[in-house]
Amino acid sequence: MNNPFKKKGTSLSGKLKGALTDLSVDIFGYEKMVTKNILSHTEYISRKLKIPKERIFVRIFQKNHIIRAFLYDQSKPLHAIPVQELTYFFIDKGTAALTDVQNKVAFSIKQYLSEFAQANHIEEESVCIWIHTKQENVVVRSFRDEEFIKQIPLNSLIKYFK
Repeated sequence: MNNPFKKKGTSLSGKLKGALTDLSVDIFGYEKMVTKNILSHTEYISRKLKIPKERIFVRIFQKNHIIRAFLYDQSKPLHAIPVQELTYFFIDKGTAALTDVQNKVAFSIKQYLSEFAQANHIEEESVCIWIHTKQENVVVRSFRDEEFIKQIPLNSLIKYFK
């Protein structure tokens, strides 16, 4: 006899797994700290270059298996960002100066780009991550070359840094 209250093909555990897939808790305030670092370093660059901070973008990608980053004034490239400076966006300057930390950030970004490419069925070296600030929030977007893929929650990127 069929139970009219039981739905076919969906179990409670299946529903919970689906609902909790992207749930994460920032117990130690890591995302808040990284957001603060990105906002403050963007503000620093804004003052230094005399460009409104809303026009500053950071493009991160991989070329020949090496993490590269460029600073942009909207769509106009300004200059390459060395790994040490890229690290300043995510970690405080004192800690970011350590070579091991810089290597960890570069490796973590590389790992993220690799897994993102695999999950989205695209070539690793065609994935670009663009980071900018908008109204005191950090916006992270993914692209396949110049084609927008989707907006990414900051915590999905920085979870690789832990």
